[in-house]
Amino acid sequence: MDKKSREYEVCLCHHVTRGEVEDFIREHQITDLKTLCESMDIGNKCGGCREDLDMILSDCAAEA
Repeated sequence: MDKKSREYEVCLCHHVTRGEVEDFIREHQITDLKTLCESMDIGNKCGGCREDLDMILSDCAAEA
């Protein structure tokens, strides 16, 4: 599945989609990876999604 798709499962450990992450970032005006991971409780188990989460943060910031 395309990583830009809102249905793309970003965090496999917690089954969180890109759409859920994007919505959370916009709703809570998250600007950094640490805050995002702590607030959503993702990216803290295996860490495999942190690069994708950082990319999503950048994409959302570019839209603003």
